[in-house]
Amino acid sequence: MVVTTTTEHRASHRILASASLQIVRADQVRAGDLIVSGFDPARPGRFPRSGYFASGPYRARPIPYDPTCGCGVCGLPEVHGPDGTVVLTTGHPWDTCDPWPADDLVLIQPRRRLPTPSERT
Repeated sequence: MVVTTTTEHRASHRILASASLQIVRADQVRAGDLIVSGFDPARPGRFPRSGYFASGPYRARPIPYDPTCGCGVCGLPEVHGPDGTVVLTTGHPWDTCDPWPADDLVLIQPRRRLPTPSERT
């Protein structure tokens, strides 16, 4: 990943310098991962460009997709991908769900995994 521009959201500045950032498919995001940005579709021969969130990064709280939930976003045609749809959070930081096509790329900072009891010894 090459950062060529940043966002004005202060919380993103420190995160963009993190060596732990990863690009994953939306269906690979786990609860607690910090979602930093999505990506605009790339033109042929170009790298994908990120699109930062005006509200800054947010923690993923994935739930099963329900197109009839009534949030006003889940039923939109653009949230459906060829591999299905995933909802990465509901109600935070917005008042609606955050559905993504399952195969869309997402820039995340993975949650820190706590060591298992056997790893602590």
